Amino acid sequence: MHHDLIRQLDEAVTEVFAVMLNRACASELVRSTPAESAIARTPRPAPRLTASVLFSGPLQGCCCLQIDQPTAAELTANLIGVPPDLIPPALSADTAGELCNMIAGCWKKRHSADLAAGYLSCPIVTLGKCHHAASAFRQAVTVLYRFGRHHLTVRLAFN
Repeated sequence: MHHDLIRQLDEAVTEVFAVMLNRACASELVRSTPAESAIARTPRPAPRLTASVLFSGPLQGCCCLQIDQPTAAELTANLIGVPPDLIPPALSADTAGELCNMIAGCWKKRHSADLAAGYLSCPIVTLGKCHHAASAFRQAVTVLYRFGRHHLTVRLAFN
């Protein structure tokens, strides 16, 4: 199951980066264990934005995207065509939320019609760590995605 989960997540992130950002990214597995108890720690400048989208219905879980402010500004600039130093933090937070939403939706559509029939919440963006308890879910995977000198982490956890 984990190999399929990682492949589906990689496909979803690759699709979102290609369609939304016209960029490629490379993945690096951080942690993949059943009933994982904590988000894997990878070096990132603080503060980091965390965007979360919850799954409800037949599929219960969450998708969390963690990104530092300079990377979020770079991606926002890529989306709207202005230099990253002109991007206000609130707009970067919106980009993080939208990326998480798109990744969660692209991942969800790779499942059977029964599982994909569930719902996604609106993205929630906060500073710091993902607030959804990893121990509440049986399956979890955390993957680091690199593009240029930037990176972001995506975590999927579900029952």
